[in-house]
Amino acid sequence: MLNPSRRDVLQGAAAVTGAVLLPSCAHTSAGPALPPAPALAGSLTVKGTRFIKDGKPFFISGFNYWAGPTLARDGNTAGWDQVRRDLDGLQAAGINMIRTCAATEGPDTEPYRIVPTIQPAMGQYDPAGVGGVMRFAEEVAKRGLYTIMMMNNFWQWSGGFGQYLSWAGAGPIPYPPPTPGGSWDRFQKFVGGFYTNPKAVEASNAYIKFLVPKLAQNPVVIWELANEPRGMTSVGAYHKWIDATARLIKSLSPSQLVTTGSEGQTQSPVYAGLNVVDDHQSAAIDFICFHMWAANWNWISKDNLAGGYPKALARAKKYIAEHAAAATKVGKPILLEEFGFPRDGGSFDPASPVTLRDQYFQEVYAQVHSLLATSPMAGIMPWAWAGDARPPHPGQYWKPGDPFIGDPPHEEQGWYSVFDKDTTLKLITEWSPRIVGTAVTS
Repeated sequence: MLNPSRRDVLQGAAAVTGAVLLPSCAHTSAGPALPPAPALAGSLTVKGTRFIKDGKPFFISGFNYWAGPTLARDGNTAGWDQVRRDLDGLQAAGINMIRTCAATEGPDTEPYRIVPTIQPAMGQYDPAGVGGVMRFAEEVAKRGLYTIMMMNNFWQWSGGFGQYLSWAGAGPIPYPPPTPGGSWDRFQKFVGGFYTNPKAVEASNAYIKFLVPKLAQNPVVIWELANEPRGMTSVGAYHKWIDATARLIKSLSPSQLVTTGSEGQTQSPVYAGLNVVDDHQSAAIDFICFHMWAANWNWISKDNLAGGYPKALARAKKYIAEHAAAATKVGKPILLEEFGFPRDGGSFDPASPVTLRDQYFQEVYAQVHSLLATSPMAGIMPWAWAGDARPPHPGQYWKPGDPFIGDPPHEEQGWYSVFDKDTTLKLITEWSPRIVGTAVTS
C-alpha cells in the first residue's frame, strides 16, 4: 500500500489500468488560430514539434523547484540566500529550465500548505509574496535560465482549485490524506467541480490578469495553467477551461509560451478524465507535458522496490514511448515534466543510498535522450530539487518553520527530494550536456 500523496489514485475498481488509451480527438478542437506573436528577444518559440531559441532547436534538461518564489519573498533574507545557492547548484548540474510555483492561495492556517501564501484571501495579493515571484523571475533571467510558472493547482498543497472553490461558496474543502479520515476520491470529485464554478474560475483568472502583465516582457517565463489538472467527470468543461485560460494568458502576453501542466495519461485516464491528445488540442497551448510516477501509480511498491523494479521500468519505458507517439499525433513538442523514484528501502533519510533510483533515472534519461532527435520529445525534468536543505524529521510531514525541500508539505519529507549530496545529482550532471546538446537534422 502506497503512502498517500497528491499523485495517488487508489480508487480500486474505478481505476483503469493497462495500456495508455489514445482515442481520437473528435470531441475537442484547436479553436481559432492565434495571430502571430510579436518577437520577444531571448524567449523560446515553438515551430512544429520543436522548441526554438535564436533559430535553433532547444532541448530541456530541467528540474522541479517549486519553493523558489516563496523562499524569495521580500523580507526573507535567509530564503533569498537559499534560492541563490539552489540556483547555483542547478546551474552547476547543467540545468537550463526550472519549474516553480508562482501561485499559492488560502489562509495560512490551512493544513499541509505552502505558507506564507501569495493570495491569503480571495483577490488580496500579498506584496511580499508577489515580490518573491518577481525577484525569482528576474534572477532566473539574469542567469540565462528559463522557468515554467504554475498558476494554479489541482492538489491542495498550494491552495489551488479547492481553495478557489471554498472561496466561491462551494463549501469546506474535503481534504485528502494525511488529514484524518481524508479520501482522495472525495477530494478529487470536489475539486473537479472547479471548471463549472464561474466564481472560482473568475477568481483564478483575476490573479492571471494581475500577474501575467507584470512578467510579460521577461523572455524566460513560460506559463502553466495548473499543476496536474484533471477533467474528472467534467471533461467538456475542462477542455473549455484549458482553451479559455490559455487564450486569456496569450491575450496578456502573446510572446510567452503556455502549457497545461497535465500529467498525461496517468495509470487511470478514464477516472481522471484525461487524454493527452485531446487535452492539448487548443491552439493557445504551445506544447504538451506529462508526468510519470511509478510508485504513486502502483507500478511498484516501495516495500519491494528491488523485486518490482524490472516490471516498473518496462512500464515506464512504454509510457514514455506512447506519449512521444501521442505528441506526434498532436504535432507539438512534449516535455517529461515530472518523474521520481523512492530511495532504497523506501527510506526518507537523506543519508540513505539511492541505488535503484539512480538506475531508474539512468534508464529514463537514456530513453528520453534517444527520442529527442527523432520525435517531438523535447526534454526531461525530475522532481524535485532540495539542494543543501534537509528535513529535520525525515518521513514526517512538513510543519511551519521547517525548511522547504523537494517534497511538498503534505508528503513525507525526504520521499522524492534530490539533495546536493545524492549520487543522483552526478548522473543528472552527466546527462545535461547530452540532452541540451542534441543535434537534429530538421
